[in-house]
Amino acid sequence: MKKRLILFAKIAVSVSLLLYLLSIVDLGATVQRLRETKLAYCVAAFFISMLMIFLSSLKWKIILAADGVRSRYPMLLQSYYIGNFISLFLPSGIGGDVYRVYNLSSAGKQVGKVTSSVLFDRLSGLGALLSISLFGYLALAGTRYDAALFALYLAGIASFFAMTAQGVVRTLSGSRFVAARYLGALLASFRAYRSKPGAFLAIVAIAFTFQFLIVFNNFLYTRALSIDISMTQLIVIIPLIFLTEVLPVSINGAGVRDSAFVFFFVQIGHTKEEGLAMGLLVIAMRYLCGLVGGTVLLASAFRTRKREASPE
Repeated sequence: MKKRLILFAKIAVSVSLLLYLLSIVDLGATVQRLRETKLAYCVAAFFISMLMIFLSSLKWKIILAADGVRSRYPMLLQSYYIGNFISLFLPSGIGGDVYRVYNLSSAGKQVGKVTSSVLFDRLSGLGALLSISLFGYLALAGTRYDAALFALYLAGIASFFAMTAQGVVRTLSGSRFVAARYLGALLASFRAYRSKPGAFLAIVAIAFTFQFLIVFNNFLYTRALSIDISMTQLIVIIPLIFLTEVLPVSINGAGVRDSAFVFFFVQIGHTKEEGLAMGLLVIAMRYLCGLVGGTVLLASAFRTRKREASPE
């Protein structure tokens, strides 16, 4: 009952925000801008999105290897594609992560280490996202609270290394509380990742590259919609917009993400219609790219069925 109420509340938030946006924008102007979309930029963004899946799968493989889990890259790539597709049709974006854990653990990998790898994969991306946003903000002229924000940023990095210190991991792992032991196992995996400098630097580098490509794709979308926004401005606002999708208050960020686009576009001197058009184009491209994962899922199901039907 509680889960249903939460789901209905999320639906209500998404629908309410979308209806509000439609009431404050010139819908005709928004549709006209979308009709005039320059498709060449969208095609370029599509192929960059495919590259990003390859990079994410490589990062996941490095994370797993750092914790002693051997895995085949093609399997991880397939799992990533299918996970992204599943996420598009679930109320929460973590549905794809759950699939990735299930798929790899079903192949005989230790479920605890696989879960830790998927969580760290997400957290490393979030860390890179926040970093890019902060650096972009600090690069702008006339910004305030620079020193405080940078100090907070350094404190966050220090907290990660402190929490994954050997003494902390040992204490939690030996606790009589089950939750503490689970946390200890999680942090033990995190410690394994950062204890291998080469692997850790590769993970961080790929995470930053991935997040930068997200911003660059959005730059291409602005050009597709003939919206003149600088890359520097996008480096600041795009991470903040995408962070709103993490908030568990809507259906997969619907309404919240679009509202964030409208809000930040207005803040930097653009129209509400441009912001809404941008949000709609982003989600349309996301579903288009997700169809590749759907194709991979169908191919995987077909191969499985063919194997099961073949005689021993």
